[in-house]
Amino acid sequence: MKNKKQENTPATAIVPTTESTAELIPHPTAELIEKSFAENTLRNRRQALQQFQDWLQGRPITDGLLAQYITHLFDDGKAPGTISIAVAAVKWLLKHRNNGNPVETPITSATLSGIRREGKDRGRGQRRGLTWREVEKICAVQEADDTRRGLRNSAILRVMSDGLLRISEVTELRISDLENNTLRLQFSKTDQDGQGEYLYLCEDTREIVQCWLKRAELTEGYLFRRMTARGDNLYRDKDTGEPHKLTDDGVRKIIKQSAARVGLTDKVSGHSLRIGTTVSLAQSGASLVDIQVAGRWKDPGMPAHYARAQFAERGAIARFKDGKTQ
Repeated sequence: MKNKKQENTPATAIVPTTESTAELIPHPTAELIEKSFAENTLRNRRQALQQFQDWLQGRPITDGLLAQYITHLFDDGKAPGTISIAVAAVKWLLKHRNNGNPVETPITSATLSGIRREGKDRGRGQRRGLTWREVEKICAVQEADDTRRGLRNSAILRVMSDGLLRISEVTELRISDLENNTLRLQFSKTDQDGQGEYLYLCEDTREIVQCWLKRAELTEGYLFRRMTARGDNLYRDKDTGEPHKLTDDGVRKIIKQSAARVGLTDKVSGHSLRIGTTVSLAQSGASLVDIQVAGRWKDPGMPAHYARAQFAERGAIARFKDGKTQ
């Protein structure tokens, strides 16, 4: 009979802990490794692995079969970005089955390159950014409700807009992270070691955050909490009476529903506040370096992509041929 600590884990486990690994990874170690992923990344990879295992129907993973699988996904209409997630998930799994050594997949890599070229126009397109002006409009409607829910929603939107926060970052904020005019971000996608960074919060944002905390009667713990489906009360644990923290899905719904109240529904996502502040900064004259630092991007490619239209309006042709100063 197997020891419970060495029971096989599902095929969708990001870190394999079965006897099929070159060196058995203990469950506590595997759990800690999985903690290194953002919640969304972990969920997406698990889903990708489950779908791949269903397609395999018990066959062993090979480079050729993985290439066939992503060809199947492409023929089924999937976008290159979605397919890349599947490949990354499988390669991560194979790497950890091989004692941490990367596994070469030349057929899959070549197939994925072809998919990216052939499917460059396929996908959902860029998500919509919510600019500073639009955030102000949305928050004004939320605050006009004069409810705990409205104040909470406005505070979330304002904090995410000021700090260019990802959803996985805002759900982990604590009240103790508020320090004078700044917010201490203790852990983020680009700060896996938890060194922490300080983000500036505008005066209006600080006021709304304090109004939310006062109305919710919160003094410690998580900054943003779940509300009851009906009514205007905090959702509390039945056993402990403690209010629950917000989930990533909860924040995503708040962003979409809040934007919808002012007629903004097209391609609004959990990333819209981060994109919108990037665009607003570029419109205000911020440099690419300024934006990269503000958004904590390791590579300038993404903010440059988000604000490409704004940077084009300030480019060489605009300045030297059309005589524009910005």
